[in-house]
Amino acid sequence: MAPHNLAEVIAAAKHLMENPKATLKQLMKIVPGPDFPTGGHLVATEGIADAYANGRGSFKVRATTVIEKITARKQGIVITELPYNIGPEKIVEKIADLVKAKKIQGISDIVDLSDGQSGTKVVVEIKNGYEPAEVLEHLYRLTPMEDAFSINAVALVNGKPLTLGLKDLLQVFIDHRIEVVKRRSIFRKAKAQGRLNLVDGLLKAIVDIDKVIKLIRGSEDATVAKAGLIKTFKLSDEQATYILDMPLRRLTKMSKIELETEAKELKAPIATLTAILKTEESIKAKVSEELSDIEKKYASPRRTRLVA
Repeated sequence: MAPHNLAEVIAAAKHLMENPKATLKQLMKIVPGPDFPTGGHLVATEGIADAYANGRGSFKVRATTVIEKITARKQGIVITELPYNIGPEKIVEKIADLVKAKKIQGISDIVDLSDGQSGTKVVVEIKNGYEPAEVLEHLYRLTPMEDAFSINAVALVNGKPLTLGLKDLLQVFIDHRIEVVKRRSIFRKAKAQGRLNLVDGLLKAIVDIDKVIKLIRGSEDATVAKAGLIKTFKLSDEQATYILDMPLRRLTKMSKIELETEAKELKAPIATLTAILKTEESIKAKVSEELSDIEKKYASPRRTRLVA
């Protein structure tokens, strides 16, 4: 699987959610190709269309270079970006071997100035009398400055490995995010509702806490006490059990104001989660919102340029 630009993928996912019948051509206007962290240029891009159509395809990635004067009398090729997974030391070694074997002409020196702060910078000094552009074409052909990259987009879908094109990959991702948001919201809503139910029971009980304590202490056993609580205070079985399981000392210290505040704080997220779960469209809206949040935090401009 090739690296892609986060902002482009999110935009494509949103577009597909809003337009389920979107064509591959439309999606490729948003995601024109992979985006490598090392930059470079994509060439022979027909393979990208193949990969996005059926999950398999190959294309070439070229180094980013500039031809400029490096001394008062000499020109050079300055390499600033390399194909994915190709390091500058590999390029320097390969060019040096080609020069030594006399398989390439016109190079007088090569210097690696790459570092952690400035990034990649390899300077190839060109001999006088040679055309830098011609030397560069030979470098693309003979070194990993132009490298092939293959896409084989295999993903596990319902436990089965499938080779998927761009649209199918996006749809599988969208379906997964919809399911995650739905299940998470159901879980969080049930948890909040469960706690709210217990808080409501406590609020009923502390209205007459002395009566509650007297009823519990005067009962023969827990079963009798539970039945009494349910009947007297109109509690549910769960509420009565929760009160019986609570130490009386803790129960007597319960604050009505604090319980009412907690109930209010629980009702707000329950209302929000209920709204999310109301329709498929509201779930999709939440998915889109979360994708936008991710984009704001982590997206960066495209680094790899496409060459027609």
